[in-house]
Amino acid sequence: MSHRILITGGAGFIGTHLAERFLENGHEVVLFDNFRRDSLQYAPHLKEDRRIKLIQGDVLDPATLSTAFDTGADTVLHLAAIAGVTSYYTESLRTLQVNILGTVNVLEEAARRKVSHFVDFSTSEVFGPDALWVTEESHHGIGPVSDRRWVYATSKLASEHLTLRFGEQHNFPCTCVRPFNIYGPRQVGEGAISNFCRAVSRGEPIKVYGDGSPIRAWCYVSDMVAAIGKILHNPAAAGQTFNIGNPREVETTLGLARAVIRIAPPGSRIEFEEVVRSEVRARVPSIEKARTLLGFEPEITLEQGLKETLAFFMQGVGK
Repeated sequence: MSHRILITGGAGFIGTHLAERFLENGHEVVLFDNFRRDSLQYAPHLKEDRRIKLIQGDVLDPATLSTAFDTGADTVLHLAAIAGVTSYYTESLRTLQVNILGTVNVLEEAARRKVSHFVDFSTSEVFGPDALWVTEESHHGIGPVSDRRWVYATSKLASEHLTLRFGEQHNFPCTCVRPFNIYGPRQVGEGAISNFCRAVSRGEPIKVYGDGSPIRAWCYVSDMVAAIGKILHNPAAAGQTFNIGNPREVETTLGLARAVIRIAPPGSRIEFEEVVRSEVRARVPSIEKARTLLGFEPEITLEQGLKETLAFFMQGVGK
């Protein structure tokens, strides 16, 4: 069955990859974005596809948001947000406003239109600085309000509550996903892998903050996209929250930098810098719930994903 799928933040990194997959599967796509981060510029084939409708707007503006829903979209993927550690410090209040009030605006429209499914993109940051093999029911360890580092995690945890409560109150299917360190081509925002690959492509040193010992589970973007497809095709996903990541591909920050160096042009190097912000020491998910309910299994190895991502940046794009 063909759907018309609205993706808020659809011109971003994950949004463009989702759009590609939906088009391959015969759906129509509406991309709603303010182009704060424009990954769409590196996917001109999407701009040219007649099955895609592009609407420029902001989730804080109910008028343009209503226009996006007027397209008749029956499925909504809510990715629009302010993200990136730098933004948490420089735009703390706006991060809260966009990620909470903007989510309310999108949910109110979705409830009014009675969409067939709403998926909210949260974050693994809701688990705080120490998150080893956390399940969906693990306690949240968000840091103190005195540290602006945690405005993003706070806003995203609020968006999860809002999403599930809206679904219950207005009787439409809602699901939350918590991505764990998604990476890949067209990641124009902040992220360790995109930062490392961008530096290599510019002939600059890879910067590792601190001693490089914090660990992450690294999930390639195509695996994230596959998980969303399984959520949209499974009625049991309604009312649920899922960790989405690749717990088999775990590496320290230093180990990750060395892995990039191994496939980088000769002369690439690593430099260490002092940590000046709150450090997240560990972030690795348990994905047993997604495996059991969705049949989700990540397929892309870190080595394979790094090669694809570095190749993108070495083309001179995304710099």
